[in-house]
Amino acid sequence: MADLVSRRMMKNLLTKRAGGSRVVTENVAVLKALETVPKIASIESDNYYKEPVTIEYYIPKESRFAYQVKYLYIPLYDPEPRGDNQTLVMNHFKELGEPVDLMKVMDEFPQFLVKMLDYLSPQMAIIENLSRNIQDGLGGEHVAFRRALYTCEVLRKFEPSIVSLELVGDYNTYNINWFVRKLNALQIDFSLEDPTVEFLIHRYRQMAEEKGEIIPERFEILSQIYLDQAFPMTDEEYSDLVSGN
Repeated sequence: MADLVSRRMMKNLLTKRAGGSRVVTENVAVLKALETVPKIASIESDNYYKEPVTIEYYIPKESRFAYQVKYLYIPLYDPEPRGDNQTLVMNHFKELGEPVDLMKVMDEFPQFLVKMLDYLSPQMAIIENLSRNIQDGLGGEHVAFRRALYTCEVLRKFEPSIVSLELVGDYNTYNINWFVRKLNALQIDFSLEDPTVEFLIHRYRQMAEEKGEIIPERFEILSQIYLDQAFPMTDEEYSDLVSGN
């Protein structure tokens, strides 16, 4: 992720979403007044992915830039199983208090074995690697949970799949959430890829909309700055660059 906001932020424009529209303010004081870490009860703090966001200020009197790091806290929401198959598998692993291990699914739910092998064969090496790291983590090698989380990011590129849609449920989102919470609780450092963070931001906004909840202004501000840093070019801008326009 880029460390700095692009130079178009020089005028300290703050962009946020409000009811589907884009609102711009030049009030730098709002940015500076943001808490470095939001007020979140300690019992809830593990249920967030925390992303550092570097804010860049231009100080005209000194002709220089200043920087501050604020932490974007993204709430985690587990996917709800749909249908008997997904409910059967998801509830099984929830009762165990474990992430979904597809190797164990094939072992413990033989009715799904043939179909899972048919669709998962191209990713089987990745899935076996994920399973090893899950079992190592559960066995006490806690840093293996971080490796498992990064493996889930690789598997995101293959989702949604027939396995997740018809049999297991959205196991990968469930697992990402599980590993983030566990690593938070274990105080093990980790960092997600920009597309994964973008996915979690989008998921939170979607869940808030469905529940009729108001997204805090702090989240809107920092998430927009983060997205501007991580993805500085829009699809249209990228197309123009590639085409030479």
